[in-house]
Amino acid sequence: MKRYGSVAVIGSLLLAACSSSSTTTTSPSPVPVVTSASLSPPPGTTGFTPPPTSPMKTYTSNSNGFQVDYPTDWTKQNKGGNCPATVCFGAPAQDGQVPAVIAVNVITWTSPTSLQTAWNTQRQLAINSLGVNPKTVSGTQGNTTLGGEQAKTATYTLDWGLIPATARQTMVLGADGTSATVLTGMSATEIWKDLDPTFTQVESTFALTG
Repeated sequence: MKRYGSVAVIGSLLLAACSSSSTTTTSPSPVPVVTSASLSPPPGTTGFTPPPTSPMKTYTSNSNGFQVDYPTDWTKQNKGGNCPATVCFGAPAQDGQVPAVIAVNVITWTSPTSLQTAWNTQRQLAINSLGVNPKTVSGTQGNTTLGGEQAKTATYTLDWGLIPATARQTMVLGADGTSATVLTGMSATEIWKDLDPTFTQVESTFALTG
């Protein structure tokens, strides 16, 4: 069985101190909140194997206006504790650590803005927030669709010495231009290629419902 370098995920998940849809900010421009992801290497190297493929089930948030499918054997956690996002889904733990996470966060502000303006600010804040003193942050960005809506996406490669990690963020704007939903998939880089199909499948099921 192939083993991989380890990295603690849920314990150090910093999907930013961003608000849920129940909280707004009084500064409409630039968008003052961001969903970002952070990994911090643990003291040891326990190793990870990619989680097996499993059936999906649907998570619906009527209050936040979205739904998304996630693997049935992944653990759902609502905002709070180790999940500062609106909702987080963690892969099955190995040796007490979670090798991959998917998070959805709804961010809000007061005045309508464009997707490009929101993304420009979100991306810069994401780069600034991607971990504790990362040695390097590199990434690509582009246009895509999420839930049939125009979206922005970026893939980040993060280097904490011996433990590289990869995260993909995709952002879609709410209908009135005063909110956005950011979907993040993240794992140790060495198992990213194994988990990317799962992240892609989850992204394909996302839909705005509000």
